[in-house]
Amino acid sequence: MEDLAKQLAAPAPVAAGPTAADADCPAKLPDGTCADMPDTRQMVLKRGGVAAAAAALAAPIRSDIKMSFLVGSAQLTADARATLDRFARALASVGSYRPFVVEGHTDSSGTRASNVALSQARAQSVVSYLSAKGVDRMKLSARGYGFDRPLQGRGPSDPANRRVEVTAR
Repeated sequence: MEDLAKQLAAPAPVAAGPTAADADCPAKLPDGTCADMPDTRQMVLKRGGVAAAAAALAAPIRSDIKMSFLVGSAQLTADARATLDRFARALASVGSYRPFVVEGHTDSSGTRASNVALSQARAQSVVSYLSAKGVDRMKLSARGYGFDRPLQGRGPSDPANRRVEVTAR
């Protein structure tokens, strides 16, 4: 949970608008530096530095928060509450963090409608619990997907698809 909070604390990638310095640099390279000769093509080899840092910031965050609910309900178990308490404390310790989505997922047992409703209720239960623990409600949203997004390499009926994930862009 602490690592996830640190990832969420990293600033979200922001599209940079033109600045006064841009007037002195009519042709920017992919790494953000100015081209020596603006009217020629130049190739920049990736060596880390600015390009690697920008790519790391642009990477979306997706993490399963490993929690459980009572069977067929959105009621958090004691273990789930303990996990969310730890996550809330970790978010408080990093201070500022990106907005994130709590996603609920299910397997395909039951109807699609009941699974979407259950996954939404579970995601909302997590959001409500976190906000009650002091996490900024304006930075949280809940989304239920039912069994529409199974884990890669797993069929929709696989119980491993029953999960709650945190995602941020």
